[in-house]
Amino acid sequence: MKKLSLLIALALIVTIGGVYASWVYIKNDDVADITGAKAITMTEATFDGNYGTFGADLSNLSLKVDPKPNTSHVTSLLISGSIKITFTPNANADETIKTQGLPNSTFKFSLSNTDWKYNGEDILTIDTEVHNITWGGPDENGVFTYEITAEVLKDYITLTEFTLDTKAEYDAYDAVLTNGQIVISISDGKHSDTPAS
Repeated sequence: MKKLSLLIALALIVTIGGVYASWVYIKNDDVADITGAKAITMTEATFDGNYGTFGADLSNLSLKVDPKPNTSHVTSLLISGSIKITFTPNANADETIKTQGLPNSTFKFSLSNTDWKYNGEDILTIDTEVHNITWGGPDENGVFTYEITAEVLKDYITLTEFTLDTKAEYDAYDAVLTNGQIVISISDGKHSDTPAS
């Protein structure tokens, strides 16, 4: 049986906006401009005759830059929701795969732009280590799920604090946010160029 060789990359984009607080600037005759962004991502890839398929659901994840508590214009990152990584075994996979999940499954984060900066400083730092996925039992449909919660993500992503005292600074920072994305890669440690054994 051909071994699974799959790498899925999904992109998250950090946006600026007010969730719990607002970025307030005094200007009596102008409505403040804002932008919204959403990353374009690939659908899952699969090979015929493999152990199964990875998937990832980021629809419940939100990354927002908001004013730091007790400040008016200092940036802070608010993370809510979670990332759900799934593994769906092939109907013809080994019984061990169907009952225990795919061994050696990992995830790691990276940045789409290694020069993602505002005023010469990195927008954020991110943990780029490879992390093991420990699958629990399969659900009633035979699907394994591993969840990365907002609390856990806070340990992986650190936003650099900037003071945006003017609307012009807000706009400049907002424009820079669209220059990069946080990428999550899910792998079994093999890739399409890895020879089958």
